[in-house]
Amino acid sequence: MSQTPEPSLYVRVRDGAGNEFVCPIEALKDIREVPEEILDRCVDDATVGRYAGNITVGKPPA
Repeated sequence: MSQTPEPSLYVRVRDGAGNEFVCPIEALKDIREVPEEILDRCVDDATVGRYAGNITVGKPPA
């Protein structure tokens, strides 16, 4: 029997220029500072709007 993987939880982050991205929470070490190499695993906010049914966005941990 195959198990379906748990969907990733994504959080919204901004880069230094103020652009919004949605990133898998497991890719982030510090949500206050997101390096460029981590943003490569993220999706820009405009794309998320088109595919919202496939992405679960939660609140970042405090």
